[in-house]
Amino acid sequence: MTLSKGAAPALGRRALAVALAGLAAAGQARAEENFPSRPIRLIMPYGPGSEPDTLGRMLAQGMGPALGQPVVVENKGGGSSMIGAEAAANSRPDGYTLLFGGSTVFAANPHLFQKVPYKPEQFQPITLLMRGRILLYTNPSLGYASVKDLVAKAKAAEQPLRFGSTGKGNGTHLSAEQFKVQARIDLTDIAYRSTTDMQQGMLRGEIDLAFDSVGPYIALVREGKIRPLGTAGRQRIGILPDVPTFAEEGLPDLGMPYWYGLYAPAGLPAPVLARLHAAAVKAMADPTLLARAEQQGATIETQDLRSFEAMNRAEYAAWGKLIGALNVRLD
Repeated sequence: MTLSKGAAPALGRRALAVALAGLAAAGQARAEENFPSRPIRLIMPYGPGSEPDTLGRMLAQGMGPALGQPVVVENKGGGSSMIGAEAAANSRPDGYTLLFGGSTVFAANPHLFQKVPYKPEQFQPITLLMRGRILLYTNPSLGYASVKDLVAKAKAAEQPLRFGSTGKGNGTHLSAEQFKVQARIDLTDIAYRSTTDMQQGMLRGEIDLAFDSVGPYIALVREGKIRPLGTAGRQRIGILPDVPTFAEEGLPDLGMPYWYGLYAPAGLPAPVLARLHAAAVKAMADPTLLARAEQQGATIETQDLRSFEAMNRAEYAAWGKLIGALNVRLD
């Protein structure tokens, strides 16, 4: 074969490109094989002291030994969880940035806001972590004896009762919006930055009621400072056996179940994804974590990748239906 002028240099450039591509692929393979080689960041789009923050720190503590590297929780609360979710969405899909997300981030926000700074498809679902239930709380000094009693007094009040929420579109807010519709009462929303702030507002008498999770309230309930009147779900909660369900109080559809899970930016290499999934499942199966979660009223549950991806799609549709029925839009 006769080569024309310039053919040899062209062949040399192609050979060099192939060699460099091979080196890059080999380097990527080694990086995946050695994953993780440095600490992992777990973005928490909720405030310190909240139920997800507590659970996320328990998860991080368990995943660290399984991975051989520390998992560091970084709180990025605010913006209805969108600030933290956006930060995670814009991170490299290398396994070193994870997101502790849930129903607000992936099922509610896309239906509530016209402009969401991330898309669900920008994330790789890894595993479900926890399912939770919403309770209705009040300050005992207000004298509400039950959910039915609160509804009756709300209907008779000259001014709407005030409810607290820790983020537009999350469970604290949407449950109150459900309550308004189903009980046919009027309520005024008082916004707080965190669960702790809302609790203090309730103790100071700034609000009449709030819907929230179980864990952060257990101590205050046992001290008699805050009173739970009702809980979502088909059965009463084991650690709060005296609190009736909303169904028992005549509001069977009140309180949308919520959940939290572990996510990563989409495009995660398969070996890295498998390693993270295994570490998270192992961490959530730890007897100490399970016992602590039970004391917080949480239901721990993990899933395989396909099941969790399917659950995300189903929850997106279910929350969209609820939000559409409530006719709630936040921008």
